[in-house]
Amino acid sequence: MENDNNSCNFLCPVVIDASVPFYPLSIRIKRKVCSPIKKFLLPEKNMNESSIKRSSPPQENEILDLKPGEWVEVRSIDEISNTLDEKGKCKGLYFMPAMENFCGKKFKVFKKAETIKLETTGEVRKLRSPSIFLEGVYCDGERHTGCDRACFHFWREAWLKRTPEK
Repeated sequence: MENDNNSCNFLCPVVIDASVPFYPLSIRIKRKVCSPIKKFLLPEKNMNESSIKRSSPPQENEILDLKPGEWVEVRSIDEISNTLDEKGKCKGLYFMPAMENFCGKKFKVFKKAETIKLETTGEVRKLRSPSIFLEGVYCDGERHTGCDRACFHFWREAWLKRTPEK
């Protein structure tokens, strides 16, 4: 599975889908090597309606140290684009197109994620930069060919701003 702005937080399936054809090693290697090169050389062909274009280097935002139960507002798409690098990431985390639906809305912080377990290997990793989960904010699968997992979106504090309670 390619790792691009439309890829899910779960990069590899736990079980191989039998409906997906198995490709020889040479083809799989070619796709892994050529895909990033194509994106670099032909970026206009890889843009979709939700692509974010930046004109300046990513800006550093204050550390909010958000706690569960606090209210936040998701920043506008323009403010978020200022935090992204040339790959569309903020501290290594993609701002996924499905997250645009939540811009400008207020939510309660559900949890700060500092440790995750990778489904593919079972490895437990400590995140260098914690992510925030928001109550009721999850992936609806619309932009992932109807995926039914309903995964939490991972949010960077730079994409949120503290607001008074509703």
